[in-house]
Amino acid sequence: MQHKPVVRGLVSVTAATMLAWVGSGGALADPNIQIPGVDDGVPNCAVLRPRGFAGYIGTNDPKPARTMDEDFTHVPNDWCNTSVGYSRLWFDVNGVTFGLPDTLHALFPYNNAELLAKPVFEPGWTMTMRVGGTQKIPTWAGTTGWGVSNRSVDPIGLELAWFMYNGANDPVGDASTLAKPIMNALGMDFPRGFFMMTKRAGGLPQIRLLPLSILNEEHDYSVVLTDRDVTFYIDGEQAGTDVAPFVVDGRMRGGPGSRYGTFGNPPVGTHVDISGQPVPLLGQMWLDSGYWFPLPIPQVNDRWQTAYLKRYVQGPTDRTPLTLDGWQGFD
Repeated sequence: MQHKPVVRGLVSVTAATMLAWVGSGGALADPNIQIPGVDDGVPNCAVLRPRGFAGYIGTNDPKPARTMDEDFTHVPNDWCNTSVGYSRLWFDVNGVTFGLPDTLHALFPYNNAELLAKPVFEPGWTMTMRVGGTQKIPTWAGTTGWGVSNRSVDPIGLELAWFMYNGANDPVGDASTLAKPIMNALGMDFPRGFFMMTKRAGGLPQIRLLPLSILNEEHDYSVVLTDRDVTFYIDGEQAGTDVAPFVVDGRMRGGPGSRYGTFGNPPVGTHVDISGQPVPLLGQMWLDSGYWFPLPIPQVNDRWQTAYLKRYVQGPTDRTPLTLDGWQGFD
């Protein structure tokens, strides 16, 4: 814990950098800069507030935990966006599509399309998300992900459990060098690729790689959370890989038929930020054009990129399915 003052300082610097960067586009015609308002029909979470400097970039209006079954054919209730720049969200019979322009037309240093659920997610609950349109993601310079986090940029207080893709290109593909001090504070080097990632407040993150081929098709992705562990599922099966074996938790894992989707460092949602306010766990999905945490370092892309969320379900684990095929909703 002797490094805590340094890390707390990094929190303030990181949050200030993010907010200053977001705010730098205020003179442009129509970028979302996360002040109170509406973008693509969805209320802004409005993270550009004083609390953002305390390291919190979530909703200022969280709701009590409740069951949710959202198909996004229309703009949903009890959701807000944390989109930045010239990103887009479309709602239709296929769900919600997240879209980002190519770099030439982005007109903003960092663009992010993101939806955040307001009802809290908590241990004893499961979320299942039907996600697709990701087949080109492995050639996209930026990140995308879906799951749960407490929306903290404090490396100590950050909590999460999500599926994520992280990609970058040269020359800014070496952004990891700039991020290394904070990543070292997290006790890790941040990988490129598709993976499961978890972190509990006060602990170190865990990351386990997944095959990129999973992104070629639509899947139902589930996060099952208890106060002891968190387990990831894809189409009702515990996440696994067919890549060469490697060591996980001191044991050889991987290889054909391997399952290794359970982590022993679950988020619990009871952390408070440096302003003393709670930062609960919330469901989310995003698509951006930057190198992820801690700095939104822009990347270069020569085309649009989209991905979609067709359905989002959360509820008590004994009532929530791991696959949405044929499921008729909560009673």
